[in-house]
Amino acid sequence: MGHGTAPAGIDLDALPPIDDGTSARTESPTPGPVGLDSTSGDAKAGNMADQIVSYARRQQGSRVGKGQCFDLADTALRGAKAKSAADYGKISPNADYTWGTPVTLAGLQPGDVIQFRNYTYESTVVTKTDKATTTDEVAQDRPHHTAIVESVGEDGAVTVLEQNAPDGSPVTRTVLYFKDSTTTSGKRTTTIKVKGKFWFFRPEAS
Repeated sequence: MGHGTAPAGIDLDALPPIDDGTSARTESPTPGPVGLDSTSGDAKAGNMADQIVSYARRQQGSRVGKGQCFDLADTALRGAKAKSAADYGKISPNADYTWGTPVTLAGLQPGDVIQFRNYTYESTVVTKTDKATTTDEVAQDRPHHTAIVESVGEDGAVTVLEQNAPDGSPVTRTVLYFKDSTTTSGKRTTTIKVKGKFWFFRPEAS
């Protein structure tokens, strides 16, 4: 972590590093125009969170900056006149970046930023019928990563906008989970298991 102070993470489990993670930029890229979802939106329209989410949405399928996860969040926040991680501490390739005011999962909102450290979630869906029982498993990991919150669902489900997950990928929309849960609907039972650390931040005006 840099010289800034970050809150204690949500340490559900201690995992070894999965890979080398994502390196940080040593300087911020020049922000592009930030407005609402229309490509010709006024940068002053909407509030800061709207501008952050709208910018990230418009980048889907493209790469921002050098294509690192840090670049998307850094460019979106600076373009919305919010402080970025460099305003809170030293930026280094392996730092747990601070992106604003710490918030909880219960208070998470669109436009917030999530910082990950050795995060994984595993989803197991068991379907029982009169003839058979089938099991489907899905897993996601984010060893060292940053993402922007697009929307918040139920049972710890959060839709994020991110890039470089997996390595080299452009900006995409992904649903990730941030708490353990078990739900049953009809003959289907879904179990979510979450491990690792993650921090939630509310961007602050610069």
